[in-house]
Amino acid sequence: MRYNILIGTKWGKYNILLINGTELDKVLNAYEQGKETIFVKGNRYSFNELMDIQIFQFERNEIETADQLLEICRTNNLLSKSFIPGDHWISEEVLKKLGKRVTEHFIEDEFGHKQKQEKQLVQNHWFVEPSRIEELANIKNQLTDFTKLCEFCRELNIAYSNEMYLAIPMIVRAIIDHIPPVFGKSNFAEVCGGYGTKSFRDSMNNLDKSSRKIADAYLHTSIRAKEVLPNRTQVNFKHDLDVLLQEIERINKT
Repeated sequence: MRYNILIGTKWGKYNILLINGTELDKVLNAYEQGKETIFVKGNRYSFNELMDIQIFQFERNEIETADQLLEICRTNNLLSKSFIPGDHWISEEVLKKLGKRVTEHFIEDEFGHKQKQEKQLVQNHWFVEPSRIEELANIKNQLTDFTKLCEFCRELNIAYSNEMYLAIPMIVRAIIDHIPPVFGKSNFAEVCGGYGTKSFRDSMNNLDKSSRKIADAYLHTSIRAKEVLPNRTQVNFKHDLDVLLQEIERINKT
């Protein structure tokens, strides 16, 4: 099966003509990944400012090449003027006469939708935003070294992305035992009860109680006849932990 494609951009319209199934897959992949350009049959085509894409089967076996198709359309005065001077394109009305419109069988979502999904998937595999770790690593403080805290955060991301859910509450517990001196406190209970705004203290109390109890459940329980492992939902302390890390960053800004 061969296909004709009509591309509409902010700048005008053009065709990709008489491509096979493999070449169509290449075009569709570029569309799904949100790529601005693609090479097909040695030619570069642009998806920049894409407005429309239409796909048609081509059912005229006697026409073998795109040049033949263009020449037939030119002879019969069926070409439309392109946005490129001296170039032309074949309209939707003409392409429908050459084969069935099959766009809906191939295009199911917006331009670049798979790229957006992949970005979201990557983001969902972060326990701590990489930008947050970078900001902490760049803090210049002669009295406090954040190297260990940043490494805890990196190892949280490694554990989270690799589904090592037993390790997460233990690392979070290590973090909350590590940082009280940043706030002028000797332990995390003092941070929860005597530092910052009420909303900050509420978040810290939630982080302390939930992470410690879950960590203790796996750290201090002896082997049993039956076990159930934690899942992603159970160890999700991300939001309260980010509130903590954000406050550490804030008070150490110069």
